[in-house]
Amino acid sequence: MFPRYATLALGTAAAVMLAACSGRGPAPPAAPATPSRGASASGVPRGHAPVAPSLEAGLEAGLEPGLEPGAAPGAVVLAASSSGAVVADPATRSYRGYTSAGELSWIDRDAYRNDAEVVCAARCPDAVITAAGRDGTNRVRLRTGTRTRLMAPARAPVRRVLAVQGPSDAVLVEDGRGGRGARIRVDRTDRTRVLVDVADTAGVLWVEDAGRSAALAVYRRPGHAGTSVLAFRRDGRGWRPGGPPRPVAESWGGCLGGVRGPAILAGPRGTLLAHGTPAPLTSDLPQVGECAAGRDGAVLLARWIDAGGTAHTALRGVDATGRETWARDVPAEVEVAAHPSGRQFTLSGQAGLEIVDQAGRTLVRAAGVSSARYTETGRLVVVDGAGTPRWAEPPRDG
Repeated sequence: MFPRYATLALGTAAAVMLAACSGRGPAPPAAPATPSRGASASGVPRGHAPVAPSLEAGLEAGLEPGLEPGAAPGAVVLAASSSGAVVADPATRSYRGYTSAGELSWIDRDAYRNDAEVVCAARCPDAVITAAGRDGTNRVRLRTGTRTRLMAPARAPVRRVLAVQGPSDAVLVEDGRGGRGARIRVDRTDRTRVLVDVADTAGVLWVEDAGRSAALAVYRRPGHAGTSVLAFRRDGRGWRPGGPPRPVAESWGGCLGGVRGPAILAGPRGTLLAHGTPAPLTSDLPQVGECAAGRDGAVLLARWIDAGGTAHTALRGVDATGRETWARDVPAEVEVAAHPSGRQFTLSGQAGLEIVDQAGRTLVRAAGVSSARYTETGRLVVVDGAGTPRWAEPPRDG
């Protein structure tokens, strides 16, 4: 399944700042590199580059002092939009939903304890939370403000909620009776339904772009060897398939830069989907753990832990054609997020925030930020040392 965001982010943090390693080092080893789980939050620099005035104004709105290397990991942004955000906060051991005004909307400790999957509804922080139940079935809950309710039971057990805009506009993974007949179910507002048979529910990967206008479903088909990918686009009634499924290499994650941007699958072999056709990426990474993409470019990541127990992150910038444009190897865990344009990226973690352009050049460094993410309109959501998100304007490209 697609990596849940919270796990690596809440694990042991490396204590070395990014500033100590700002160029290409030796290529990461093939064997120890492991798939990461989305957002990890530890180890980007506290540097001396000037902070852009637009970002500085946003960060001055109450950010706590920067986290020191070796301190407990900070909060991680799980999902964000122009209207709100959901963060995983290890200090309170909870998932927390905030409005874009910085007001706390809800707290869910059960979701944190169960490493639940979170999908924003039409307006974040309203969200659907899917957590494994003690009886082996999943519990699906809708959080809206101070209210929470279980999703109405369906004809078949719902294992996961991949996307949701409303009661009749959602993408679900459900089991058939007796564990047979697993499928992706796409509900549309015109009451039509798209059904895609899958070999298992846990192995389904759903990747959306920041604007929630394009998506990829990666899955194994019943009775077929290998993996398939099916592209989706949104119209006025919801999600619809954009063509037939295509075979691809094994994947455990991915990223999408919109309808016209790069589509990349992370896995033992990183794959670029050019016009729906799989093509290799031009990168020296032996495998791609995860990625972040916008319209004009992407960053590939690989992670591993060396014999001394130090976590490492290899970062490789690529353009929209999958050609490598810059490289940096970091003795720390780093979370990466892409601006919808694909022309700038945030590198964030325990030691602060760095924003780079599509050539890997530093635009901004700032302390006191444990995690960052761009909204669908390109605004920047940053989390301070107290675990509270703030919305700020990013620096101008270049």
